[in-house]
Parts: sequence; C-alpha cells; structure tokens
Amino acid sequence: MQVRVRVWAAVYPTEDPEKVVRAVRKIFPAVELRVSERGGMVFVEGESQELAALSYLKENWRRRRVRAAISRLLRSSVEGRVLRARLSKQGAYVGVASVLDEDEKPAIGEINLEVETDDVERLIKWMTS
Repeated sequence: MQVRVRVWAAVYPTEDPEKVVRAVRKIFPAVELRVSERGGMVFVEGESQELAALSYLKENWRRRRVRAAISRLLRSSVEGRVLRARLSKQGAYVGVASVLDEDEKPAIGEINLEVETDDVERLIKWMTS
C-alpha cells in the first residue's frame, strides 16, 4: 500500500519548540521532523512515504484498547483518498496518541495528521487491527 504521511503542529509563542518536536517525535518516531517558519508562525513538520511512520499510532491504540473508537473517528475524517486527523499535543508529549473530536479545541493546540493513500479503507483496517 502506498502512503504519503504528513504531520505538522504549530508552535505557539508560549511554547518551547523543542518540547513540541519531542511531542511529535514520540507519536511519529520514524518521521524526519524540521522546524520552519511561515507567515510569522513557527511549525514542526515532517513527511514520510513509509507505512512504518504510522506504526506507533497502531501500537498505541492496540495497547490502550481503543481501536474500535479510533476506527469510527478515522472513517469520519476521510475525504476521497485522504485521511485527516488531529491528535492531542498534550497527550503526545506523554506518549499517548489521542485523536481529537471534530469540535474539540485543545488550549495548547494539536498535531495534524494527513495520510494520502490508494486504499483508505485498507489503511484504516491496518491501523486499527
């Protein structure tokens, strides 16, 4: 299965960029991350073409026994060939991959995940198996 994984998180002025990098790296250890600036905002971002970039998410959800709930959340976030999800930045800092509901707005922000693939249903089944 071919995938293109993109992750990014805004670094707010009150945050230490290295702590945001650490949070994103805990959830996506196989993704090469960089800190960049656009439009006066600082971002931590990275990309991968490897399914392994999502392995920590898969294992974290399996270990926490939340796969059924995650499966429903992921299915509701698909648009065509793209799966989009928002993860709690605070949860990520302690190694917990918590998917945010559509209307949830955490005070310290989120980690954005976008996965483009040729088979979204197969991807979701793999991530939640």
